[in-house]
Amino acid sequence: MLRIIPQANATPRLLPVHSKLSTFLPLAGFRRSVCRGALACGLALAAVGMARAAPAADEGWELLAGYLFRDAHDAFTREPAGPDRMRALGEAASLLNAPPVTAGRVAQAEEQLRGLVAANPADEPALYARYLLARIAHLHRPAEGAEIESAYRAVISASPGHPLAQLAAGKLALLLLYERPDLAVPQRLAAAAALAPVAGAAAPLPETAGAYYRALANAALYYDVLDERVLAWLQRADAIGTGDVVNATGLRIQLAEVARALGRREEALGYYRQFLATAVPTDNRYRTAAERMTELEKEPK
Repeated sequence: MLRIIPQANATPRLLPVHSKLSTFLPLAGFRRSVCRGALACGLALAAVGMARAAPAADEGWELLAGYLFRDAHDAFTREPAGPDRMRALGEAASLLNAPPVTAGRVAQAEEQLRGLVAANPADEPALYARYLLARIAHLHRPAEGAEIESAYRAVISASPGHPLAQLAAGKLALLLLYERPDLAVPQRLAAAAALAPVAGAAAPLPETAGAYYRALANAALYYDVLDERVLAWLQRADAIGTGDVVNATGLRIQLAEVARALGRREEALGYYRQFLATAVPTDNRYRTAAERMTELEKEPK
């Protein structure tokens, strides 16, 4: 088994980081999605700087943006939603997230979301409702893997270029990598890699794309798979970039270690140098990386 320098404060084996697949949705400066906790990981939508007809709905979106889910639900339900589908969506999203998250509330939110999709399956509120329904099936109630996969694929097929489709593809990739015991490891990796056109698109969500490629590489290493695909996935994540310094330094050391293991001496040296130039000396990987770089420099070209 390949010995990989562990991530800072992590175990030596590279494990997937699921939380990084939730990120902002830059929808024309108008909404964003947030993920909160294991029990309340539904999508909370915030109306940012958008004038709406109903002051109560405005207040509800702002409260959702601040994670004040119970207050948001109170604001959304102060008056009947009527034909305002975005307000109805906000009511369901806030209900799903407002503590305590109970089976009854989840069922109520699910019913409301299904009603939104049934009334008009083609508009944007319906797309958000589909995503929330997929998250409910995945996290909030017992559901077969086929149902969860179908729910995520429904979001993707409805609008492949939409940020929600990219988020759904990232979640689906993790499901395929770690929650499909019926698939052999090569099939898991191939199925998740097939989502690259959506999950790995540099736009609209570059952080999500980078996390997707890191997840592919981490899964391969987790399953003791080391080949050129792993290096390519890490290189793609590096090319997309990240604003997270911890992820960036971790990615560079992964690149160095994988390149070294594959016999790519010059590339490995370059990645070691990049890591040492950006990591702090107190990083518990710093000394090992420096030693391995020195050893590699002494090896014949």
